[in-house]
Order: sequence, then C-alpha cells, then structure tokens
Amino acid sequence: MCDRELPLTLLVLIFISTSETCTSRTNITAVEGEPFYLKYCLFSPARENETTTIRWYKSSESHGRVELNPSSSPRITLHDYVLEFWPAELDDRGSYIFQMGNDTQEWKLSVIGRNKHSCFTKKQVISRRVEVKKSLEITCNNSYYQKLVNRTSLYKNCKKLSENSANPLLRKNAEFEDQGYYSCVFSLLHNGKPFNITKTFNITIVKVHSTVNPVLLGPKLNHVEVELGKSVQLNCSALLNEKDLVYWNFWKGNGTDPNVHEEKGVKIRTSEGKWRASTILRIENISENNLHFLYNCTVVSEGGTDTKSFILLKKDKADIPGHVFTRGMIIAILISVAGVCLVIVCVTYRVDLVLFYRHLMGRDETLTGNKYQNAGISYLMLS
Repeated sequence: MCDRELPLTLLVLIFISTSETCTSRTNITAVEGEPFYLKYCLFSPARENETTTIRWYKSSESHGRVELNPSSSPRITLHDYVLEFWPAELDDRGSYIFQMGNDTQEWKLSVIGRNKHSCFTKKQVISRRVEVKKSLEITCNNSYYQKLVNRTSLYKNCKKLSENSANPLLRKNAEFEDQGYYSCVFSLLHNGKPFNITKTFNITIVKVHSTVNPVLLGPKLNHVEVELGKSVQLNCSALLNEKDLVYWNFWKGNGTDPNVHEEKGVKIRTSEGKWRASTILRIENISENNLHFLYNCTVVSEGGTDTKSFILLKKDKADIPGHVFTRGMIIAILISVAGVCLVIVCVTYRVDLVLFYRHLMGRDETLTGNKYQNAGISYLMLS
C-alpha cells in the first residue's frame, strides 16, 4: 500500500505546483482589449518530452469546430501547451479545446467589454477584506507575463499611486480611508505593439473580528473503495470565511465525463461565528476510467489555497456484501430452528412413528392384542 501511495502523493504535489500558471477552471472570463492566454494543465511532467501532435480548436454555434493555426488570426499565437490572445476581443467568445493524443481539455471563454469610463472592469475584481489597524499589503505581480512587463503602475480609484517599479508594493496599517479599488496595470510590448493588463483589488476595511485560515477537513489523500457499475459520493468539507470558495477540480484525458456531477455546495455559519462549507462530487456508473484518478477539492481564500484529493480503488471481490451476509445468517438460523423442532417432534411422537414405520413396511401387528406394547418392544429393538 505504501508503494502505491508514494507516486500518487507526488502527483498531488505536481498538481499544486502547476496550478498557478495553467488554466484549470473550465469557465474563463477575459477583458476586451487585454492580452489573455489559455494553458493546458500538464498532469505528468513525463508527458512534456513526448512528440505527440498538439492541436487547438475553437467551437462555436455559428462556425462549429474549427482547428486553429498561426494563420487563423494575427492576434492569436500558439506555443504548444499555450494559446495566446494579443489581445482578446468580443469575437473570441466560445469553447476552446486542447488535444494531445488522447488527452483533451476544454474551456468556455467569455469576453466582457471594457468600461470606457474607468481604468478597470468591475466584473474582474478580486475582493479582499482587511481589519482596521491590521497590515494592508498590495503586491503587483503577473507570473505568466512578468518577463515581458517593462512598467508596472499602481492606482487607487484610478488615481496613480506609484509607477516605474518592477513590483509596486503598498504596505501599511489599514485605516478606514484606505478602502477602495486598487489596480495594478502591467505595461508590455508584443511584436512592437504596447498592451496593458489590469489586475484590480476591491479592498474593504472592516472592524476587528475573528477570521480563520481556510482548511479542508480530513486527510489530504483519500482512497475510496468502489464497485464497478455502482455510484459513489465524495464529500469535501472545509472551515473557511464567508467569502471563501470551495470547488472540485479534475481533468480527464478523454474529455468531460458525463457521469461525474458536482452538486451545489452548502455553507452554514457555526455557533462560534465561523463558516463551514460542504460540497459533493457524485460519480455514477463507475468504470475503469474512474479508477486511480485524482479528484481534487480546493478551498480558495485571500491568504492562499488548500487542496485534498480522492482516488477511487476497485473493491476486493472477496468482501461479502452486507445484504448477502445478512441473508445467509437468517437462512442458517432458520435451518437450525427447523432441526431442533424436528428432534422435538420425533421424541414426542416416537411410538406413533414406530407404528407408522411398521405399517409402512407391511409387518403383521396381530400377534398380540396390545399394539402399543409391541410398538414399545419394536422401538427398543430398533434403538
């Protein structure tokens, strides 16, 4: 068992380390006029050295499924596992599919229009709550485009606070007047053309209250024994804050599994004033494809993420199902009771049974006038 858990644990670590740059969400939103990218989440680093042909497709109701190539649009570039938009436009809405051999990943891309009267788009804002007098920190970084960025600016409510710093940082003790929208604007060049990427935080300053570091309950790696053709429910629970998010994350090499359904999560407030969330992943008609595969549950908060994984294992056939064991026990008890009753009947009516036996065998019972006496003698001789 230990030999099998070790490589699976390493796969979990690989997943966590690559989740920052790859696009794991299936529903993605981009902003009109800003550079954007989709990156396939490579599950195993060994696959990176394979020579399998990589293909990208776009699917829409009007044009169906169309393969993308460098000549598809001057705004779109392909770099193996990455599809880049320079920049994204409203016409880019639709489904995008990555295919490498039998491995596929699909995203649904929505592009929202830019607000011409603001330096940011409210639909693309990251909300953060900071307690008054506690540390307020805002760091501008963009891991994917960082090498191309030549200038970074920090704004508050669209008024510039700092510029020309590779990584602007705001660090101070929070006051109520610090509340507002803080925007990091990354300026970069691509093929000689300037582009801006905006990342905005909505900072809300609140009175002092207790917060928790979100954590998923239970072990980080869970093995669940299942039977093929049956269904199973994977339950993921977390202690978190009110606006933290819990969701399931998994990738299939052959595309979306129609038998896997994520049910709507439930979030309740405990008597201590903290929040507890629970979400269920239901897998129906389990097949071999569902075995030895990572189903990941992740909680996301302002302070970071926490992930736990479930792996389905085929149940040992030697195990007796509960209903079969119960039915066998009932039958065994009934047979025992019937045997005891039969012995009691034989002892109670032994004389009549001997007479019946002699009658059945056709023996003469008129030698004496007392048939019960003869029966008793016969019984003694037989016994």
